[in-house]
Amino acid sequence: MTTLIFEQEDRSEVQEAFAQMLEESFHRSLTPGNVIVGEILKVEKDFLVIDIGGKCEGHVPFKELPNARSGDDLSAMYQPGQVREFYILRDFDEDAPFLLSLKRVDMWKDWDELRRLHETNEVLNVTVCGTTRGGVLVQALSLKGFIPASQLRIAKTLEELVGDSIPAKLLEVDKSKNKLILSHRAAVFEAQAERRSATLSNLSEGLEVDGEVVKITHFGAFVDINGIDGLLPLSEISWRRLKHPSDVLTLGQRVKVQVLAIDRELERISLSMKRLMPDPWETVLQRFKEGDAVSGQISKLLNSGFLAELEPGIEAFCSYYQTERDKLILGDNFPFKIVSIAAFDRRITLEPVLN
Repeated sequence: MTTLIFEQEDRSEVQEAFAQMLEESFHRSLTPGNVIVGEILKVEKDFLVIDIGGKCEGHVPFKELPNARSGDDLSAMYQPGQVREFYILRDFDEDAPFLLSLKRVDMWKDWDELRRLHETNEVLNVTVCGTTRGGVLVQALSLKGFIPASQLRIAKTLEELVGDSIPAKLLEVDKSKNKLILSHRAAVFEAQAERRSATLSNLSEGLEVDGEVVKITHFGAFVDINGIDGLLPLSEISWRRLKHPSDVLTLGQRVKVQVLAIDRELERISLSMKRLMPDPWETVLQRFKEGDAVSGQISKLLNSGFLAELEPGIEAFCSYYQTERDKLILGDNFPFKIVSIAAFDRRITLEPVLN
């Protein structure tokens, strides 16, 4: 968005236009937060003197001038007679004139433009300029905004996104609170609406499909299935007990999954990876029998006992009655004897082998 500028040439036309714009400016209150039209009267070493009409003057300090790196730049960039729009930072008092800003004019206009985009539900491209707790900071026109991690939909880490240009929709635009919240996810979903509809029509429960991991959370991962984000719960990733999906999955990883359930109205699908792998419990009786001496790794502590993993996906229960609970550490290996096996109920009972 460009700032209004009139140069010294065609002085009569400038004066006429200036008078008209000043008249329009007077309809706005000369209070902080408004934009007015003014004419540059003097270019000093570190500020500009501005005529804002009504026998009022204002000053633009060096720090409020865009692209100026030193006092020598001012005389080259600004000349008396130029007419521009200025943002009012501070009202005048007996000891000081109006305090004005040039660089905040575009910001003032951009708030209006972003409010319009919010009202019309339009998409704009923003540039990721940094990361923060829970999301990324973005440059939206001349303003800084925030996209929460929950509103990102891309197979990259937050750090990898810095410098990227991505589409976004505005969720909240509040100039008074300097609050600008956006959603990349909403923009992507809108762009892929037609694609999602076609994908849903071709999906069925039990179908094996390829997808890309686009988001990882503590409760599972989201896998992009041709435009639709399917939920892959933590419990459906592997037959083994996992602490976190990132134990086996990474952003951008291609995976094969099975469709467990489809909600066509809400456009949601539930997925599984482990259903495409052999269930170790179906053949457990081929490898273990009652009375076997086995070694197990402590995988979970319970109220009445603990679980020990005998092999990937096979956990067995041992009570505390013959062990010292305080000495049990997750990950440690212990020798056991198998007391009973109930393969149908997916249950094996152990007793420790005491030295």
